[in-house]
Amino acid sequence: MPAQRKLPLFPLAVLPLTLAAAFAHADGDTVVEGASLDTVYVTAEKQLQQSLGVSRISTEDIEKRPAVNDISELVRTMPGVNLTGNTATGQRGNKRQIDLRGMGPENTLILIDGKPVHSRQSERISMRGERNTRGDSNWVPVEEIESITVLRGPAATRYGSGAMGGVVNIVTKKVPKEFKGQINLYANQPQNSKEGETRRIGFNLGGPIVQDVLGFRIYGNLNKTDADAADINAGRGNDSAAGVEGVRNKDIAGRLQWKITPSQTLVFDSSYSRQGNIYNGDTQNSNPRSALVTTLAESKAETARLYRSAFSLTHDGVWDWGDTKNIISYERTTNSHLPEGLAGGPEGSYVGRDFVQSRLKNLRLSSEANIPFKLGVDNVLTVGAEFTDSKLEDPSSNTQGFTDQGRTDVFTGISATRGGKASQRNWAAYVEDNITLTDTTRLIPAVRFDHNNHSGGNWSPSLNFSQQIGANWLIKGGIARAYKAPNLYQTNPDFILYTRGQGCPLSAANNIRCYYMGNANLKPETSINKEIGIEFNKSGWQASATYFHNAYRNKIVIGDNIIATSNIGNWLLQWENTPKATISGIEGNLVVPLHDTLKWSNNFTYMQKSEDHQGNPLSLVPKHTINSTLAWTPNERFDANLTFTHYGRTKPRSVAINRLERDGNLRAGTLPLSAERNQTQVSPYGIWGINAGYNWNKRVAVRGGISNLFDKKLYRTGNGAQTYNEHGRAFYGSLKVSF
Repeated sequence: MPAQRKLPLFPLAVLPLTLAAAFAHADGDTVVEGASLDTVYVTAEKQLQQSLGVSRISTEDIEKRPAVNDISELVRTMPGVNLTGNTATGQRGNKRQIDLRGMGPENTLILIDGKPVHSRQSERISMRGERNTRGDSNWVPVEEIESITVLRGPAATRYGSGAMGGVVNIVTKKVPKEFKGQINLYANQPQNSKEGETRRIGFNLGGPIVQDVLGFRIYGNLNKTDADAADINAGRGNDSAAGVEGVRNKDIAGRLQWKITPSQTLVFDSSYSRQGNIYNGDTQNSNPRSALVTTLAESKAETARLYRSAFSLTHDGVWDWGDTKNIISYERTTNSHLPEGLAGGPEGSYVGRDFVQSRLKNLRLSSEANIPFKLGVDNVLTVGAEFTDSKLEDPSSNTQGFTDQGRTDVFTGISATRGGKASQRNWAAYVEDNITLTDTTRLIPAVRFDHNNHSGGNWSPSLNFSQQIGANWLIKGGIARAYKAPNLYQTNPDFILYTRGQGCPLSAANNIRCYYMGNANLKPETSINKEIGIEFNKSGWQASATYFHNAYRNKIVIGDNIIATSNIGNWLLQWENTPKATISGIEGNLVVPLHDTLKWSNNFTYMQKSEDHQGNPLSLVPKHTINSTLAWTPNERFDANLTFTHYGRTKPRSVAINRLERDGNLRAGTLPLSAERNQTQVSPYGIWGINAGYNWNKRVAVRGGISNLFDKKLYRTGNGAQTYNEHGRAFYGSLKVSF
């Protein structure tokens, strides 16, 4: 196939292609015929996606359990997955995001078609480590998703920074080979009038422009989920604790696919999304509502509008020695939001009605080659390189100076002026090898090197294996070193938060007030991720159990080391790396084929340990979770499903880390962390659901169901920080019309 030896289109391909050349003649019998490699060999990435710490949500799964608004509702039902805030403070209450194995949302990397999504990083990080954001799980309408892959543990480390907990890869639907389209309608109506309802309409259209050469796909989506009533949690211990905020979604995306030759494909993707946050009174720590907050909540005003534009160009090549993938992608997010306080208890609360903006730009270039060869045994070598350039402009979050209440602090050697720009660059290269030692034994050694212009170099080695035992049993395991670079706020010395005293370290005297600033010398966070498990498959029966253990190092938090003392005796501190944290647990699956038409699917997660160096959990997750689905499919046209999820007890933080948590502030009505009101636990509870779908014909399909069948509700209690709202019974329906 000499005609296929042309170099891919992008210069970044030089590294993998150069390495590929060295192996091109390692085995003269390794030749790829045609454009599909899946039938020829299994890459390390594809093998890793068969690990025990990997779950896949198919198109069928999505259709049978449609999400109200966000794919996090679907991912939540996988083993090892919960929804929570980024830390164990629970400061953002209902803005819970995907949390894999208790490592926190900031350690969950979201991908769309294999490309990282970073829009949530346009939102500043709080003193307690939270962001006022829903995360990056709502940029693709659920009806336009082909599948969702959830990778946990060592298998996720190949993706670099931000994947210490795992990876969620959202794969959109492909360009169809024939012209067709679809209209989708969805409605969700809660029984409780104080809970927000949802209405959604979307479409997709695609097909060939030039048969077998040029094709297209386009989709659009309009979605509105109303906010909960402002007083939904009234009478629960704090009337300021808000319910779930609403959202307005507008999405449009297009894809143009050009098959240059039978072995080369060029794909251009572009998308634009708008997410508007409908406010109902949430504050970072459920402070008593100000007049402004009350007005915003009562009017259901938009407090944030995120505009995301994404563009990418992907070249796939199939050669006689292997295959290559080269990607150029660009992501731009404009976060237009109401200004927030940067000081004291009101930090995170809205302080004005004039919108301010932050802008985040991410450029990414990546190149990868997969090279099969035989060196005693079968190998598939993967070599790749990445470059990312991130730029953030957020002047509104860098306005906090060294003054308060008529006092001015002067710190020798520390500038009193602030700048709104920050940036970082990261270079990476990685090598993996999928080694078939025997018919029953596979090894996947790998190493990745990253260099961040702020935090320096980092090596991430890994080793995964699988061993078949007999016809039905399989042992799998792995160990890997993962890492996360400091974010653009944590490394920026112009980013300052002011505690007004109570947020100072425990060692500070009562008359001292403290400022916290970004630290350009932070080390990356790292973890050693281990897992070992066993899997059984026979006659449709499936069972697995996996033990995981993450040893977390250098987690970035507000520090307690004094950087400077001002002329009036106040302290300047900064973000620092902490010694260690440990997370361990067990997760598993059980699938029982009760009948040809009846299948019972289950998974569970047990969190054995989640503890930082001070004794607090890393994030607020249940002690255990069980998901169960009974699926009945009597024929091709009809199906019915009964679902059940049980959440175990969720305990709050108990160890005070600053003066406010230790002593409280009686004048402001803030109780210490040890107070009964702040130690509210989320008791165990279960949620049932039922739905049924009917394919009227090849063009029309309907589905209806009831979520939370027995109307089990949760409310935010106490100060609302460490509890959340679980919506009650709701009725939903969907209609799909194809043409």
